[in-house]
Amino acid sequence: MYRVLIVDDEEMITDSLASMLEGTKRYELDVYKAYSGAEALLLLGKYQFDIVISDICMPGMNGISLAESIRQRWPLCHVIFQTGYDEFQYARQAIEQKVTHYILKSEGDEILLNAIGDCIRSIDCDADMQDTLSRAREEADLYKAILRRNLIQTQIYGQIRPTSHTERAFKKLNITLNLNQPVMLLAGHCSQELTDELFLAISLILQEKVSYAVRSEAAWMNRQTAIWVLQPPKQEAEAFRHAQAVIKGMAESVCRAITQTLAVSISFVFQEKPVFWDQLSQPFEELKYIASSLLRPDSSIALAGVEYFKGGDEGSDGQNEADLEKSFINRLMTYMTEHIDGDLSLCTLSEKLHLNPSYLSRRFKELTGKNLTEAILEIRMETACHLLRTTSFRISEIAQMVGYETAANFSRVFKKSMKVTPREFRDEEGIIQ
Repeated sequence: MYRVLIVDDEEMITDSLASMLEGTKRYELDVYKAYSGAEALLLLGKYQFDIVISDICMPGMNGISLAESIRQRWPLCHVIFQTGYDEFQYARQAIEQKVTHYILKSEGDEILLNAIGDCIRSIDCDADMQDTLSRAREEADLYKAILRRNLIQTQIYGQIRPTSHTERAFKKLNITLNLNQPVMLLAGHCSQELTDELFLAISLILQEKVSYAVRSEAAWMNRQTAIWVLQPPKQEAEAFRHAQAVIKGMAESVCRAITQTLAVSISFVFQEKPVFWDQLSQPFEELKYIASSLLRPDSSIALAGVEYFKGGDEGSDGQNEADLEKSFINRLMTYMTEHIDGDLSLCTLSEKLHLNPSYLSRRFKELTGKNLTEAILEIRMETACHLLRTTSFRISEIAQMVGYETAANFSRVFKKSMKVTPREFRDEEGIIQ
């Protein structure tokens, strides 16, 4: 059992939090309450607390002073600050006092429970992750990343137009995203629970792979899901197209680096359509739901588009990933059959199916036992045979209809596949008038 102290001068908030924590089944918590910093100090003089959840702005002794006293008395105690949006000026002081988490009251119970879970994992862990990921575990970087995440999330949930206050807050935390330009969203589902440290390490890997074309900021995190806001350095349409291509093209490299470096697997889902900040809430919630409910981190999908999880059909938004994979072959085969005279390159198919190319190719072979080239050839030959049997189109016309630029190329491939030429096949089969 872990001993937790809640400190807030607003009794309603203190009592509500205590009731919520006492009722949670996620952790075994022994919960205490204090309605002032001074009252908290009295309890801290009597008991050792594993976690202290404190407001910052309180009359008399504020949260910063309380954290300093806790650090002196109980250096292993974890402190979580809950604060309002306008209190970012306390960030540096919170960092100096080695506060474990700095979260907004508006973020809700789930975020607080996640923060408590992080503290408990740290308490239970004999070896701190800082030993193996020193750059990702620099305390200043970690806390600054938390503050940046909170600010980005507040802006998204608020659905408000950027203000000079928001711009100043962005500047103070060195957030380079432009509040007056649209952004894209990327979500990742991880194979294990995310701590702030692990999330920061994943973000660093992502930045290293795509920062030359895309700026990124973390926006949201739950136990296994993370979301990033993305924006190209320049605002031209070409810059967005390039950024989209980079995210798609680098997805597997990012996933591989995360697995090799951090020993976890992750799969991404991409909302590539640019959206302005004050319209982000709905796509943000949609992406969060897909990533946390429909995307399996062990599926080997490096990256899928949001449209993939809609299955391409009306009313299919509720499918889980297993259902989608069952329909994966049918959707792909239907598209190839309907567009047999067009471009069926891997890149084109991946765009239409909203999957990264290498995953599409690999998964298709896993499910069918044949590669895409073989499947496309079969469809072309079946269609060509049908046309040769049932129509009087010239062979050069049929060649165009099944995706070959010249009759000679078509005839060569047809003979290799069917052991006879198109004309010999037609003569043997006959034309149905």
